[in-house]
Amino acid sequence: MPPSAPIPGPFNPDTNPYMRPVAWAFAQPCFSRVTFVMGTQMGKSVTMENVIGHRLDEDPTPCLYVAPTKPLITGTVEPKFMAMFDECKSLASKYEARSTQTVKWIGGTKFRFAWAGSATELAADSAGLVLVDEVDRIVNTGEGDTTEIIEARGDAYADSKVGYTATPTHGKVERRKDERTGLWHWVPAEVKKIGSKVWQLWQSGTRHEWAVPCPTCSEYFVPWSGLLWWPGKGSKDECTPDEAFKQARLVCPCCGDMIEDKFRPWMNARGVAVAPGESIAKGGKIEGTADTAGFTHFSFWVSGLCSFAVKKSYGFLAKKLLAALRDGDPAKLLAVYNTGFGEVYAEAGDVPSWEELRALCWGYKAGELLLEPLRIYCTIDVQKNRLVYVVRAWFAGLGSMLLEHGELWGETDQDAVWDQLSELIDTEYGEHGISLTGIDIGYRDDKVYTFINLHKGRAIALRGREKLDKPFRKEVVEVNKQGKTRKRGDARWAFDSPLAKRWVHSRFGRPDNRPGWWLLHQQVTDDYCKQLVGEEWHESDGTFHQVGENHYLDCEAMQYILALRDKLHKRNTGALTRAELLQQVRPEAAPASPPAPAAADPEPAPEPSETPDEAPPPKPAPRARREDAPKAKARAGRFKVIRKSR
Repeated sequence: MPPSAPIPGPFNPDTNPYMRPVAWAFAQPCFSRVTFVMGTQMGKSVTMENVIGHRLDEDPTPCLYVAPTKPLITGTVEPKFMAMFDECKSLASKYEARSTQTVKWIGGTKFRFAWAGSATELAADSAGLVLVDEVDRIVNTGEGDTTEIIEARGDAYADSKVGYTATPTHGKVERRKDERTGLWHWVPAEVKKIGSKVWQLWQSGTRHEWAVPCPTCSEYFVPWSGLLWWPGKGSKDECTPDEAFKQARLVCPCCGDMIEDKFRPWMNARGVAVAPGESIAKGGKIEGTADTAGFTHFSFWVSGLCSFAVKKSYGFLAKKLLAALRDGDPAKLLAVYNTGFGEVYAEAGDVPSWEELRALCWGYKAGELLLEPLRIYCTIDVQKNRLVYVVRAWFAGLGSMLLEHGELWGETDQDAVWDQLSELIDTEYGEHGISLTGIDIGYRDDKVYTFINLHKGRAIALRGREKLDKPFRKEVVEVNKQGKTRKRGDARWAFDSPLAKRWVHSRFGRPDNRPGWWLLHQQVTDDYCKQLVGEEWHESDGTFHQVGENHYLDCEAMQYILALRDKLHKRNTGALTRAELLQQVRPEAAPASPPAPAAADPEPAPEPSETPDEAPPPKPAPRARREDAPKAKARAGRFKVIRKSR
């Protein structure tokens, strides 16, 4: 290894013994494909360098190294290989002067670097050994599955091999105990629940995992994030992230012993690769037959808890995870689970049935406030013959409660229904009015902008996008659908619609010991509940698939965006957990029926890393006139019977 490496000098496989099975698999004729998955700084790159270097030196064959971007090749990968060639005398003596930055010649054998974003580069040469780095970052070229194009490079060689590695990304998976062996393993998930390409590849192979022995009982187990412990984990007495750093331990699932980080090297030195169906005797001997015996694809996963890096201790990972869980920042959570533990992470779990959602409603009445809100928002989804609306109050810690939902009926190209909306946004809830109204555009735009201009400072236009580089951004529309130029243009707020909907789904079954509760009143309708689960998220293609009406889901998604726009996600002072909320409100505000038990370690909601400064606080809504008795009576009546759908 070069002087700049973390551990310079001759490569020592004892440093990260969990990479031995990977090197072994590349040397086995029975495997044509090798996939290894783990977190960052665990030795993936150096293993790939060694595999290619060994092949070029001992068993020459054309080699191809594929990286997701060209700058990564020229700025990082190629310099590392050059350092290896310089340090290894046998390779240095075979290095030819005709080599270029992207094509190396070693003793007459071609070794080429290719950028995965170019179909031309991928199809340029045949190779007996192809290694693909960071496969989860590869963008499809539009000419078919990129992995299929890559693997076709080896068709000319009978003994060709393709290797894939990456830090995994998105996915919803679970672990299950094998009653035959007593070991816990990752369970292959439906493709629609896995967005990570490398994890899809891993679960299509032998599904080996790195198992280590407990220093106390000597029984073998597979470490994963769920076995990491810190004082008070998941309780109201949970310690701080700094305390977790000092006191974190790994729990042995066999004897329950608390394992200190100092035993990590000892455990790794005795570790073994095990596949489902195999058992491990004391001493590390593999017994039994793997369920995947005979597969030609060797796949291997190693937990970040087994990293050789001194910095990546149990305490370091516990601190990072606990801090991310408390922040609820999806970027931090994704980083911890992906790069720290080498696990896939899903921002939203499985959506419950509408009946289960209906059972979660609280015992407060429509239009009733349980606490003093920070803001009250009204959001509108425009249809041909009605305006679908949701009114929700927001509190510190992104807690919120539904105040009202319904439909204002009337042809939306006529003024009458918009007059109804004007009346609605003047509604008072206790002593509080609606702070801001957000209206989805894309249909009846002229009517929407007319309404917004009549209620300046109290209403804004929103536009959902399938993908956005940030949760939302302000846009100015200067040309209408007919191609006519608007004198001043119309402002609208574009937002990441899938992100917002995933956030809404993540609120269902929010655990009692965390802020960010999302309440439904006792008069919520079946139709509302059905529409909230009217779309299904597929991790495989990163899109929502509509399975029913979804107008109320759109409205609730816009509620979240308004909260982000007004920076409510930063208002944490006085934030309450659901359990603390129960203690402050009157007894009849408790859930009408016990909520469904939350899944272990549920995913916190996505929140943005930054919020534009141009979002001004909304102007307070004018109060409804108390002397207007007929209107006041009409508003009060709306809470007795929510406006019914036809």
